[in-house]
Amino acid sequence: MGWLNETDPFMQRKRKEDIKRRVSTYELLMYSIRYPLPFEAFRNIFSLADLFETLEKMQEQGVDITTLTSQPLAINIEDIQFLNKFAKRKISPEIANFRLKFQGSTIFEYGDIKSIGEAFPYACVNLLDIKLIEQMLNKPKNNKGIPIIITIENIGQLPLEKLSDIEKLFDVEGVKIIEKDRKYRAHQGEQRPLSLRTYKQIMKVVNDEIISKLYVNQTSDKNSIDYQLTVQILDKLANKIKYDSEASDKPRYDDKSANASGLIGLLTGKAICKGYAEILRNVLSCVDVESRVVDGEDKDGEKHSWNQVKIGDTWFNVDLTFALDQIRRGEPSGDLFMSDMSFFGELERHTFEKGKEWNGNSIESTVIVGSHQKAYGVNHQCGAYISPYLTSKLIQKSRLYAEDYHRESKSPNYRGVIPYIGSNTEKMCTNSKRIETPTRY
Repeated sequence: MGWLNETDPFMQRKRKEDIKRRVSTYELLMYSIRYPLPFEAFRNIFSLADLFETLEKMQEQGVDITTLTSQPLAINIEDIQFLNKFAKRKISPEIANFRLKFQGSTIFEYGDIKSIGEAFPYACVNLLDIKLIEQMLNKPKNNKGIPIIITIENIGQLPLEKLSDIEKLFDVEGVKIIEKDRKYRAHQGEQRPLSLRTYKQIMKVVNDEIISKLYVNQTSDKNSIDYQLTVQILDKLANKIKYDSEASDKPRYDDKSANASGLIGLLTGKAICKGYAEILRNVLSCVDVESRVVDGEDKDGEKHSWNQVKIGDTWFNVDLTFALDQIRRGEPSGDLFMSDMSFFGELERHTFEKGKEWNGNSIESTVIVGSHQKAYGVNHQCGAYISPYLTSKLIQKSRLYAEDYHRESKSPNYRGVIPYIGSNTEKMCTNSKRIETPTRY
């Protein structure tokens, strides 16, 4: 602790040498199994070679090291030379389980990537984004057969046309994609890297079955359009993906739990709360609606995941998992577009917009609210809500627009509603014929 809290560089070096003399690597790692802080200190004081050699010694003595090896391990330039040699020898499955994290393109410049990638299946080339890939394309190098993992923020960062660039640089089978590490909110389920082929299948589903089937009112402002798109995406995901109760009972690292916790649920049609939240966040990013995943607990104290979605300048709590049944039935839900006040707390019946009307219709809706107990970490303040009645009516209307569009004239101007073709409202209006009295949502 003294070394970690020391700010003076000279005293840091002195304390570091003192620790090396007084504490063995074995003792420090044994202590790290129970407490995470010593492991952080170990990585800053001792070399990667010291770490792996000590772990192997611990295994020989029957010590369970999985607590240490199931976490991310940042790799610097000095570590790469050792990894080049270490990866060519036989490695225990536990040590191979380390999530090696490389920064930028240094691994391509100094590492034996093929050997390292084969030895450590969860190695992650961190911060390898599209811009860096494009830079590498300008400096051709034979990377065929080299396994890599590209970290992304969301699906929208890798549109299909960009994937062709990646295929020019790497073997299709050697490229895997994973969302950026979220170790501080990985309480349920475990995201696994997706092969490029699987990722392309997911993107095709998103484009063909979701994005291409969205409709918006061409006279709406961006705030209204974002709300319209979000509601339709919620509706499509709720009807496309079933809750996987079997996977929810599995441990984090189980294959069923992993598959149900990430984007692959778009292919399997099954997900748990974490999967619903990750899928919703990623799909919303494709229509330029900002969202984030929140981890916390439900009213029973069970760990749970949901979203916060930004409509205009306002953040709302949105829980797709808890709202599934109401969405499918087109009914008002107390888990969609809720303020913190209505979202958290014990379950209670609450009447929204009492006595108010919308286009001549009463918008009173009585729903159950308060399904959640607390959220982990720092979150946005959600001080406003959207009437559950309006959300349910919008779901019903969007379904009718889709049916009429395909059944009747196949015209892109049914009551002022047009197929979504991009986030630019001006572009949508320019490419669509206006009508005199469009109906707003």
